[in-house]
Amino acid sequence: MIKAVIFDLDGTLIQTEVLKATSYARAIELLTQGELPSQEVLDSFGQFVGLSRTEVVRGLSEHFASGLRRHLRTDDLELVGQKLISKRLELYREMLEDVSLLSQHFCPFTLGLFHQLQTDGFQVVLATMSHLPEAKRITTIMEIYHKFDLVLTRDDVQQGKPDPEIYNLARTKLGLATEECLVIEDSVNGIKAAQNAKIPVFAVTNDVTRESVHDCGLLDAGFVVDNLEDLSRTVYSFIDQQKSKTSNP
Repeated sequence: MIKAVIFDLDGTLIQTEVLKATSYARAIELLTQGELPSQEVLDSFGQFVGLSRTEVVRGLSEHFASGLRRHLRTDDLELVGQKLISKRLELYREMLEDVSLLSQHFCPFTLGLFHQLQTDGFQVVLATMSHLPEAKRITTIMEIYHKFDLVLTRDDVQQGKPDPEIYNLARTKLGLATEECLVIEDSVNGIKAAQNAKIPVFAVTNDVTRESVHDCGLLDAGFVVDNLEDLSRTVYSFIDQQKSKTSNP
């Protein structure tokens, strides 16, 4: 029987994946003086969704190494990554200061599910690859930070998704079995992390992740929610099914 639902943040509760992708793309465009336009970076960003900041920076630095090295005048990929993350954080922090911009990117149907689950007495958990300051600011603006029973971020684990560490840690801290938990994710790496932890997972797709989620073939169609108006009904149907199995073994 499901007792706790664990939510990813970026791309799941708020479309910060779009904002993050934009900040990386704009940073690379600026660092290469327009040689690598933002759209080219955005077209490649899907493969990095759900990874930690360090992993995204490493991946982008390698993927666009030629242009970045030439304009930054160094062959040191570590130094390239440092310059990229510095410029990207500068841009992203400006976005996080814009409450109006963030509000436009809330995910209303996932938030609706969050509030419904909390009202119905389920434990609700945040498990995100964002760092705590960013996650706390965003969820505070969303007025849900203090409603979580447990908040876990990249700062709480050694390994990022798709490693299952953050989901295993959530389950351990809650004192629950895998079959008593449910994950709501949006990215392939998040799905892999939940599956590696042997916790059932629903994917809520968005414009950044939809194609990769379908192409990866990790989930049966019933666990991929493209029309988010169906999210609460779909998740509660699954919860009811699990409850029925427990009541009638």
